[in-house]
Amino acid sequence: MHHDTARVQVHLELGYPCDIGARCGQVRRQVVRRVRALVGMAVPEVAVQVERLHLTPEHGAAQGRIE
Repeated sequence: MHHDTARVQVHLELGYPCDIGARCGQVRRQVVRRVRALVGMAVPEVAVQVERLHLTPEHGAAQGRIE
């Protein structure tokens, strides 16, 4: 934080397959909206780091294997 701005770093995991770029963009927009709504600060930068991808149940996670 610096004066009325905050730089935010978010670590997350995503279900796979997905459009990773689009999902990260959604996260950035949501973080900016929520920070602005909750504390009234501008957020010029949201760094999103994808820590892990996991298979969604419809793509083999329930069986515990990758084909």
